[in-house]
Amino acid sequence: MLPKIRLLQIGDIHLVSNASSKAFVDDKDTTFPFNLKNIISRSPVKTVFRRIYEIIESDDVDCVLLMGDLTDYGKLDGYAACANYIASALQIGNKGIYRKLPVGIVPGNHDIDRVLAKEPGRNTKFTPLVQALAKAGLPPLPVGKPIALTIPKGPSRAELFLLNSCWGCGEEAFIPPEFRTQIAAAIDAAISGPDPETAIRAYYDRQLDTPAISEDSIAAVVKALQGGSGSSIAVLVAHHNLLPQRRPRLAPYTELVNGGALRGALSELGRPVIYLHGHIHEDPVEIVQLPTGDRLVSISAPDIPKGFNLVDILFGENSSPLACRVTPFRMDKSGILKQEATVSIALNNGRRRSSDRNTGFVYAKILEVGQIYWSELKAQAEQAPGIASEERLVAIVEELFAERSIVIDNYDLEPKSWILRGEI
Repeated sequence: MLPKIRLLQIGDIHLVSNASSKAFVDDKDTTFPFNLKNIISRSPVKTVFRRIYEIIESDDVDCVLLMGDLTDYGKLDGYAACANYIASALQIGNKGIYRKLPVGIVPGNHDIDRVLAKEPGRNTKFTPLVQALAKAGLPPLPVGKPIALTIPKGPSRAELFLLNSCWGCGEEAFIPPEFRTQIAAAIDAAISGPDPETAIRAYYDRQLDTPAISEDSIAAVVKALQGGSGSSIAVLVAHHNLLPQRRPRLAPYTELVNGGALRGALSELGRPVIYLHGHIHEDPVEIVQLPTGDRLVSISAPDIPKGFNLVDILFGENSSPLACRVTPFRMDKSGILKQEATVSIALNNGRRRSSDRNTGFVYAKILEVGQIYWSELKAQAEQAPGIASEERLVAIVEELFAERSIVIDNYDLEPKSWILRGEI
């Protein structure tokens, strides 16, 4: 099998509101036994976290990444509670049994306490978040600088960069000066008025946030990735989406204000880049590509009651990144968490990299018949002296699949169940 790095992408948790979300049951009988109710239905958050834990327990993940918004409306006690819940439910961080599993967390706009955002000091509003994570045994957030993580897999590796996209969140300084004083006063008056709960919800949901990634962080990432090895894949992680969301969002400063600058810098690196984010509570997979550039793949995770993503990065026999595969786990309307169809994106920009004689032999055999069962291909491959083992044949077929030269039916099963299809 080809080398693969698996990232577990967890979207916005919003524990304060989602912890109280109703189980998947139409409950109109207050006398129904509580224990039986728990047997026939579960809360969405617990269901999703249990499945995530099962994947971690199976030793089938190389890094856990959380996209921010652990809490709601800047409630710091909710943030601390969520940090503790993540650490205990998934047994990750330095207090868990999976303490060696790399973990990355980025800040979200709902994690920011707007009162602290008004205090002096660039890092003041992030300090209690870092403290809460440390107390729970989890790693720190990126604040002033990106946090770099390297995930190795043999000669291949993923270079991860955790980014802070929340510099402008909650800060009056980012409101245009012509009406900054009036707007700030109106916000304070509404929040201290007769219905503060509604006002604070409106403030965060229709934010004057100005989400942005600092220029120093962008420059640091570009410098680290320029001229990098062809055996690595660059993965950026931030809360806010790199692209405008698909549905029109009628709110001021809702998008990443320097998203275009970041897209331009990443698209001109001369290597593929994967960008993971949350925030929009939807789950599109989108590709940005200049006419002469490599692919920038943007992947959104849904908020936690809807599920999570497994992101697999497949590397070729020459250790270069071949494909990114996104497997969504989504909650259906009956409350069952299901694995959905995998989305596969070639990372080699359409260039065939598998050009050795044995690969050509296998590809020709598949094209010759259009569709072939694994057992038939295996029997024919025994005629090629360079294909000395079934493991070598699997690697060749996976490379052709990653390059989208062929299609593999039943790919989630063992190779003996594969049906291979190809056409020119």
